Amino acid sequence: MVNKVLKYIVENRMLLPNDKVIVGVSGGADSVCLLNILLEVKKTIPITLYVVHIEHGIRGIESEKDAEFVEKMALQYKLVFRRFSYDVATEAKKNGLGTEEMGRIIRYQAFENVRKEFDCNKIAVAHNKNDNAETMLFNLFRGSGLKGLSGILPVRFNIIRPLLCIERKEIETWLAEHNIAYRTDQTNFEEDYTRNRLRLNVLPYVQKNINKQALAHIDQASRIIYETWEYLEEETDKVYSKCVLRKDENMVIRIPEFIHVSDVIKKNIIRKCLESYQKGLKDITNKHIDCILTLVNNHTGKSIHLPNTLQASRGYNEIIIGFKSKALLLEKEEILIQAPGSYLFMGYKFEFSLEQYEKNQIIPENIYTKWFDYDKIGNDLRLRTKEAGDYLVVNSCGGTKKLKSYFIDEKIEKEKRDSIPLLCDNNHIIWAVGYRISEKYKISLDTKKVLKVQVNGGKE
Repeated sequence: MVNKVLKYIVENRMLLPNDKVIVGVSGGADSVCLLNILLEVKKTIPITLYVVHIEHGIRGIESEKDAEFVEKMALQYKLVFRRFSYDVATEAKKNGLGTEEMGRIIRYQAFENVRKEFDCNKIAVAHNKNDNAETMLFNLFRGSGLKGLSGILPVRFNIIRPLLCIERKEIETWLAEHNIAYRTDQTNFEEDYTRNRLRLNVLPYVQKNINKQALAHIDQASRIIYETWEYLEEETDKVYSKCVLRKDENMVIRIPEFIHVSDVIKKNIIRKCLESYQKGLKDITNKHIDCILTLVNNHTGKSIHLPNTLQASRGYNEIIIGFKSKALLLEKEEILIQAPGSYLFMGYKFEFSLEQYEKNQIIPENIYTKWFDYDKIGNDLRLRTKEAGDYLVVNSCGGTKKLKSYFIDEKIEKEKRDSIPLLCDNNHIIWAVGYRISEKYKISLDTKKVLKVQVNGGKE
C-alpha cells in the first residue's frame, strides 16, 4: 500500500524534496495510517514532518486519551508535536455554526498557526475514498452543483490528501498487518450526523445490495465531474468579464451579453458571482441559481431573497446581486426557503428547523411558533405577501377558502393585509403569520418529520 500511496503522491505532485509537512493526527485509523505511510514515503522523498492534534473538548476523558496517545506516538517517532484544545461546542454556538463546521474551521486555524511557527509549506490530512464518496453523496442530496459533486480534491492550495487513493478497509487491514494501534472515536458510530448515516447505512447498503465496487465507481465519477467542471470554468471565464462588473458594491450581470450564452454557462456565471461576492457558496443550492436565472425574463424591480442576507434583483437590462440593506429588508418581496435555515423578511427573523416526530408528542399552541408535517410540503416553500389565487385548507375534509375571503371574515383591514407575511407552497398558504395555518399541513399520527417555524417578533 505504501507504493500505491507514493505513486499517487508523485502523480499529483503533492510532495517535493525538503518539504515541511504538517500532519493532522486525530489518533483514529485514517490519520495514524497517514502518519505511518508518510514516514515510509520520507525514505524516498526527504521531507520533515510535524504532528498536530486538535482536542475538541467534546468527548471528555476519551478526548484527553486521544491527545495523550498521539503525543506518545509523535515522541516515539521523534517528531515535533503540537496540541491545541478548544471548546468546539461553545464556539459553534457563539458563531451560529454546526459543531462539524466549527471543528473544521478550528482545525485549519491550528494548522495555520503551526505552519507559520515552523515555516511549513504543506498540510497533510487523512481523507480517503470513503470520505470522498460520502462528501459527493452528501452534496448530491443537498442539491450542490458540479463543483460540489466533484468531491474532495487530492491537492487544494497547500493541503494534500495522500490517502484519497485507498479505501477505509485497506487502511484498517494495513494497520492490522503492521500491528499499529489506533484510537476509536465512538461518536463515529452515532447517527446524529448526516455523514455518519451515509457511512453507516447508505454506503454499506449500496455495496451489499447494488454493487460492491460502488465506492470505486463513485470516486471515478467524482473525478470525471471535476474534469467537466474544470472545462466549464475555462469556458465561463471566457465570457465572465464581458457579462459581469462590480458596481456600487454589488455584482452586476449585464443581460444583453449574458442572454446569448448557453444556460449551463449562465448558471455558472451566476454561481461565480455569488462565490466571488460572499467568498464562497455557503447555503447556496441549484434551486437558488435557477431562481436567479428566472430574473432574465422577469420585469424590472423583481427581487429574490437568498441565504445569508443576499438578494438578486432585476434591473434595467441587468441582474444585481448584493447584500440587502436594512431598507430592503422591509420590502414586500419573496424568499425561497431551504430548511433548516434563518431568514429575514419584512423586518422579522424566521428560524426554520427540522425535527423527528415522536408519537403522542404534544404540539404547543403558540401564535408565533408553528409545527408542520414537513413531508406534505412541496418543493416551493416560500415567504411572501399575498397574491391573487391564494387559498387555505380550512377543514379536515380538504375544504378550501380563498385567502381574501378569510381576511374579510376575520375583519382584517384591507391596508393591513399586504403587510402579513405568508408561508406558502405555491398558492397554498401554509401559515398566515400571526393568524391561522392550513389544515393540510397539521401534525397527524402519520407524521414523520416536523418543520418547526419560529418568528422573532421584534423588528430587526
